Amino acid sequence: MKKGKDISADPSALRSRAEEQLKKLKAGTVLPRTEEETQKLLHELQVHQIELEMQNEELRQSREETEAALERYTDLYDFAPVGYFTLDKDGIISSVNLTGSSLLGTARSRLINKPFDLFITVEDRPVFGAFLRNVFERRSKESREIRLRGKDRPFFVYIEAKVLMEGQKCHAIVVDITGRRELEMDKEKLILDLREALAKVKQLSGLLPICMFCKKIRNTKDYWEKLESYISKHSEATFSHGLCPECFKNNYPEYYDEPGSEEEK
Repeated sequence: MKKGKDISADPSALRSRAEEQLKKLKAGTVLPRTEEETQKLLHELQVHQIELEMQNEELRQSREETEAALERYTDLYDFAPVGYFTLDKDGIISSVNLTGSSLLGTARSRLINKPFDLFITVEDRPVFGAFLRNVFERRSKESREIRLRGKDRPFFVYIEAKVLMEGQKCHAIVVDITGRRELEMDKEKLILDLREALAKVKQLSGLLPICMFCKKIRNTKDYWEKLESYISKHSEATFSHGLCPECFKNNYPEYYDEPGSEEEK
């Protein structure tokens, strides 16, 4: 096998072999004896030449279509809105698209043969390790949310992976979900703030038993307490004490002046 390869690589040896083959063909070929046979042979050669040209044209078109399809696939792969990775059982990157390299903040050429967990936060590396083991052991589609190391701060991604048919590698998609997670955390914080605010709000509701003379209110422990004390305990209201005109007149008549008395004087 090696010897044949060496002869084919040598142009002079290849020409010698071709000439030998031609001599054998001439020796076994019966030349046409009549004009009719010559024309027939020429016709066959012309037809064969046209067939070869048509086959070449079909091959050329097929090659162009394949190249165009490959270019479209490459564009779809590289410029997809999600990161595409091919990982082995140890999480080593064997291929990645442009979106994936952008997510990791590293040139694609520098990512090949690098461990994916190098770009994961230290806290989430055990989570990713368990996730990758499940992908290959269960041979089913698995998904997880993890944090990747960013330039300024970690960011959240959703990763989904499935093992390939040959069983040694898996395809993974990675999506940046930081915006969604921040909205969720803001929502959770808002809910907690509202709950704390509601816990601080004291409400008065229902039927309040109140004395018609002293205006004391009976509480839930069957004790009677002053109106202002009860309301202060069960609401955010506070009281300041003063005198209305009628009470002022009844209790301090010597100091009370009727409205308009100053003008009459």
